[in-house]
Amino acid sequence: MRLEKYIATSGIASRRAVKRAIREGRVTVNGTEILIPGHPINVELDSVEFEGKQVEPLTERIYLMLNKPAGYLTTRRDERGRPTVMDLLTELPESIYPVGRLDLETEGLLLFTNDGNFANRLMHPSHEVDKTYLAWVNGVPTDRALDRLRNGISIPGGTTSPAKIKLLNVKHTQASTAKKKTGKNESLSKFRVIIHEGKKRQIRLMFKTVGHRVIRLKRTHIGELGLGNLPQGQYRFLTPAEVAQLQT
Repeated sequence: MRLEKYIATSGIASRRAVKRAIREGRVTVNGTEILIPGHPINVELDSVEFEGKQVEPLTERIYLMLNKPAGYLTTRRDERGRPTVMDLLTELPESIYPVGRLDLETEGLLLFTNDGNFANRLMHPSHEVDKTYLAWVNGVPTDRALDRLRNGISIPGGTTSPAKIKLLNVKHTQASTAKKKTGKNESLSKFRVIIHEGKKRQIRLMFKTVGHRVIRLKRTHIGELGLGNLPQGQYRFLTPAEVAQLQT
């Protein structure tokens, strides 16, 4: 493992800060000062010190939820310098990472951890962990269209598994000038959608396939865990009971 990754995952400092410390001569391996980041170490045999203190493997597991706003990429870093969800977690060690993903414009519940087994349990389709979304959709899909979505539909990336879809309400908005001439009103439908997959842009593509565009999409639950009143852009740590519930 690279030296800076080992130290960063121990929770001592971010990888960037560790690289700086290495260049400044504040890190040793087996008593020898290391000045170049990327130095390989054997995590089972080598003794690493950071500023004179022994670096121990991380034993504390971190689990938290973020209420993701639209406009943030679900990635640790972006080569084009666009905002990522990690920008909202600046006070936390870089060893944590998002569990799964939400698209750039999708809002809502996103989990983070440094526990690989926990992440795999939630992400692997075989475990069929339900994810609940609210979807605001242009127009009002027909019953036939909704049945297609509920039974599974072919989208780029494959055929979706059966989904639970419930119409919550329909709002009629003032039509645009062009549509006024045709006598048509504009409608916005709100749905609750429950799936256990994570195909890229899945819900947006499902509705697009039946002729309707998703205007807004927000994930509210993973399993039984919900956002509650967590403000947008904020995060909180999960309770032990919540972690245990997600693993059952």
